[in-house]
Amino acid sequence: MAKKVIICQGRSCVKYDSDRVLAAFRANLVPGVEIVPCGCLGQCGNGPMVLVEPEQIWYDRVLPEEVPVIVKQHLQRQRPVKKMLYPKFHRD
Repeated sequence: MAKKVIICQGRSCVKYDSDRVLAAFRANLVPGVEIVPCGCLGQCGNGPMVLVEPEQIWYDRVLPEEVPVIVKQHLQRQRPVKKMLYPKFHRD
């Protein structure tokens, strides 16, 4: 199954620059990874939210300048960025 990066573009996330996060992912494309803007992911107040499928890996409060780290470590090297994971869904 192809990897997909879903970036919330709901009202709350847009307030925290999720449009810039989306632009940063589009500027750092990885072959075989689809970048998908979407409506609300239901995690309002914790955004910008990024969801990587099919693994169901969530990142919260993602800043545009953090996108290259996610791209390099998670999308290219297949290792989620532990310090950036959304604690609601990812606990140690």
